[in-house]
Formats: sequence, structure tokens, C-alpha cells
Amino acid sequence: MLSKCIDVVRRGLWLLPPLALALPIAPLNASAQAASAQKVSPALMAEMTAYPSERIPIIIQMSPPTAPFSPTINLALSQQAVSILSSNGQAVGALPIIEGAAGYATSAGIQAMSQMPQVAAVDQDAVVRARRPANSGTSWAAGNLTSLYPQEVNATSVWQQSGYGYGYSQGVTVAVLDSGVAPDVDLTDNQNRVVARVSFAGPMDPQHPDPGGHGTHIAGTIAGDGTRSNGEYVGMDPHANVASVQVLDYKGNGRVSSVLRGLSWVLGHKRDLNIKVVNMSLGTPPVGAYRTDPLAAGVEVAWKNGITVVAAAGNQGSGKVESPGIDPYVITVGSTDDAGTVTLTDDTLAWFSSWGTPTASTHKPDMVAPGRKIVSIRVPGSTLDTTLPDHVVTAKNGSKYMRLSGTSMSTGIVSGAVALLLERNPNLTPDQVKHIMVTTTQRFGQNASPPPAGAAGSGLLNCYTAYSSTDRASADRGLRLGDGVARMVYSLIYGGPLSWKDPNYQGINWTAFTWATLPWTTAAWDNIAWDNIAWDNIAWDNIAWDQTSWDNIAWDNIAWDSSEWSNIAWDSFAFD
Repeated sequence: MLSKCIDVVRRGLWLLPPLALALPIAPLNASAQAASAQKVSPALMAEMTAYPSERIPIIIQMSPPTAPFSPTINLALSQQAVSILSSNGQAVGALPIIEGAAGYATSAGIQAMSQMPQVAAVDQDAVVRARRPANSGTSWAAGNLTSLYPQEVNATSVWQQSGYGYGYSQGVTVAVLDSGVAPDVDLTDNQNRVVARVSFAGPMDPQHPDPGGHGTHIAGTIAGDGTRSNGEYVGMDPHANVASVQVLDYKGNGRVSSVLRGLSWVLGHKRDLNIKVVNMSLGTPPVGAYRTDPLAAGVEVAWKNGITVVAAAGNQGSGKVESPGIDPYVITVGSTDDAGTVTLTDDTLAWFSSWGTPTASTHKPDMVAPGRKIVSIRVPGSTLDTTLPDHVVTAKNGSKYMRLSGTSMSTGIVSGAVALLLERNPNLTPDQVKHIMVTTTQRFGQNASPPPAGAAGSGLLNCYTAYSSTDRASADRGLRLGDGVARMVYSLIYGGPLSWKDPNYQGINWTAFTWATLPWTTAAWDNIAWDNIAWDNIAWDNIAWDQTSWDNIAWDNIAWDSSEWSNIAWDSFAFD
């Protein structure tokens, strides 16, 4: 049974007029009840049935506004969502990235909100976790455990061509949405490249900025410079900057809302920190198509804002790609097992690597990278360090690192490669970056068991070929935006040219519509030619990403460790 969340203290919230929210809700006729039910996701409806009197963690999203539009309309709508949650349950914070808010409500409260015309959708605030595979039972000699992956994906060739010295920052920042990033010397000694720290998974402990240890391991895979090991264990881009965005707790658990709030912070600081890449080595099982997934909507908004999102496919094997990796826009990464050698011909698809075609999406993963026994930065005393002492690796000079396996590690490798690419070509769009990355991959496993068709995407990352590419074509052509993104950008594209995929879609003459008469519905979202939108001309400056009341929440009063937050601990899986 879900635990009841302790009431939180909310300060600084913009409230709707009380009368507007306190009006009694008249009984609905059958068609109105059906329309209301369509707003509630099936998974949430099942939870409401199972726990009708319990407070359930939810996310609500608002309907598109009507013209004329006020500045920072997304902030105003997200604050309205907070007010609606406050009146029908318990609000936790605004989510301007999807014009919504997160909170808790009972079944009755959820039903009441779904009947409001200004509420577009109500979803679960699902648990998001750093994913780990179970032990495969195979191993190789400890003496072979070195930083092989930069050689396997030809990052070392990029270092030689670029002439960059370790610690020389080119200014590209990778935002790591994870359990935090500790100030290890591999990230701070030559130059402090951890340029920001923020937490949306409870109060940050300055003495333990990464209590789990997972986020620092990923950051080291992306940007560690090998200072501690005298260059024995080096990440992909040893001069990239890292922004630590903590969205997972010390056990590796978070919620969709914490990840969305982290993405909002990234969008609010992308210019001053030069954030060009977001690494998401986390996931949650999808409960439907990406089009209705709030987390997928969040990564699409970041993508359209010029930030390349790299996401883990998941560690559940065939047919179990996780969100946000299910989204067709982002670069979704699977794992290879390199058998402990630099040679690629003996590589295989890692047994745990997820693959398949998510509902209404493209086939995933888009590509693969090494993911078995990846050695990177260890955080002494972290949850991983204390529960997995046999995974500590000693470098030749006696320094200590940690080895982990999973698509989480592969994702960090690809994020580092994207950072290298953007240091040379800072004006590339995410669509161009993705096209380059997936069209320059290399073959692997010629002398091993071939992966199932499509399980490895386009192939194994080839950092040098991508870095050297002059191709400027775009990926993701012909895709349909998620519902949450369509609602969010409505006010931004309003008044522009209307271009349809099929002028007679569903027997409707779409050319007869104007912005004033257009029904902004699922059918319109399906039919609009999103590729024809002038995304570069959108006034993103009219959007407020990071000016919400979230930081005013009394985090200590939230039951972070209750219910599903702690039902999977770090030591419940065996790591490689």
C-alpha cells in the first residue's frame, strides 16, 4: 500500500482566485465522463482503483492557453497547476517544462481535476531509477581492467588530432542528471570542471554531494582526466565541464517530477553554463506511447531548445526499452561486452542491453557503446562503495577506482563523444549531432555471436569518424512531437504558417483552418508537418524555465524514503 505523504510547507505559490477552484463540480453525463477518463493515464487509473483512499504521486499538465498570450505563459500555467493540486490534493512543485505540476492526490481528487477543462492530462509520477544488470556469471582477469573504451571507440585518435591537453576546457558542459557528482581530483585538480551543483532529490548535503556514487562514476566516464591514476583511467572528454543535477537519492531512486525539474533547471542555465549535452543514465518502464509520456515530453523540449539528450536504453533485454530512451528524438544507447580486449571482433551485444521498438516510436537503441566492467571514479563511503567492495579497482599507482556495468555507463561514453564533437562544431543542432553519431558507427563482433537484428542500432560508436564528419544532414525527420511538447509550444508557434502532412487527413479539409478556428487536438498534432516549423526562430526567451516555487518546498517534510522510494536498494542487484 502506498504510504501517505507528509504535508509540505509551500511558499511563494501563485494561486488562482479561490472562487474559481472552489466551485462544486456538477455530475457529468456519459460523454463527459468518458472525456474525463481519457485524461487519466491507464496506469494511474489502475492505481486509483487499487488504492482509492491513498494519496498517489501524480503529474498534471495544463491545456494550451488562448490568444493573446502573456509573457512566460508556461510559468503562469504551471503555477495554475500548482494551485489546482493544492485545492484537490497536495502540491509539491511547478513543472514549467511541461506546463504542469507535481503533487499527490486521492482518487477523488484526481477525478475532480480531470473534469476541469483547463487540465489536459493526469499521469503517474513514476519512480525513476539508475538501472543495473544482474551478474552474468562471466569474468576476466583483473589485470585486463584498464580504460579500454576510449581506445575501442577511437576517442584517443580524437585527442591526438585535437592536440588538447588534459584539463584544457573548451567550455562545453554536460549536465549529468543522476545521484550527484563528487569533487574528485579527476574532475577538479587541473581545473575545477564541476561548474554547478543543484539538487531536486531532497536537500543537498555539501559533505556528500553524491551519496549514491552512480552520478560521479558517470561523470568520470564522460570527463575524468585520469589525474588520480596518472592517466591509467581516463574518460571520453578529459576537458569537458560537468553540471551536477541531482535527481536521484542515495539509493538511486527518483521520480519523473524530479527529473523534469532537473531538465527545467538545465534549460534555465544552458546559456550561462554553455550546457549542450544532457546525460540521462536512468529510466523508468514506459506505461504507454512516448506521445503521452511526461518524461519524453521533457526531453523533447530540451532537444528543441538545442540540447542533445543522450539516454540509456535500459538493462532489461529484448522488448524493454525504458523512458526517456523510448523517445524517437533522443540518442538512445545500448551496451556491448568487449570481452576485456581492445579488439572489436570478439565483442558481443551485452546480454542485459535493452532493445526493441517502443509503441509508436522508432527502433531503439540508436547505437551502442562499451558497457561491461567500465572503470571510472569511485566515491569513498557512497552506497555503491559500501555495498560493492569487490568492485573497487586499484590502479598501478595504488589509487582506487570502481568498475560498473550497464547501459548507464555506455550512455556516459556517448555523451563524452558528443561533447568532443560539439567542441569542434559548437553550432551543430541536436538533429545534426544525432545524424552524425548514428551514421559513423563501426562494426563489431565479426568473430563472435552476431546481435539480433536491430539490437545494436546502427552499430558501435566511432568517436573519431564522428569528430571528422562534415555531414550536416539532420536526423529525426518526419517525427511527431509528443502531446506535452505540442501543448507547450502552442503559444510559441501560434500565428506562423500552418503546414499539413495530409490536407485531407481523416476526411477533414485542414487547409480551411486558421489559427483562430483550428481545434488543437490529437488529430491536429498527428497531421501537422513539424519539420516545417522554424524552430530556430522560436522566441524561447519568452519561456521561464527556472523561476518556480520548487526550491521553496520544505523538502525535509517529504517522505522521500517511504513507499516506492526505497523498495529497491543498491545492493539488491549484483553488479559485474
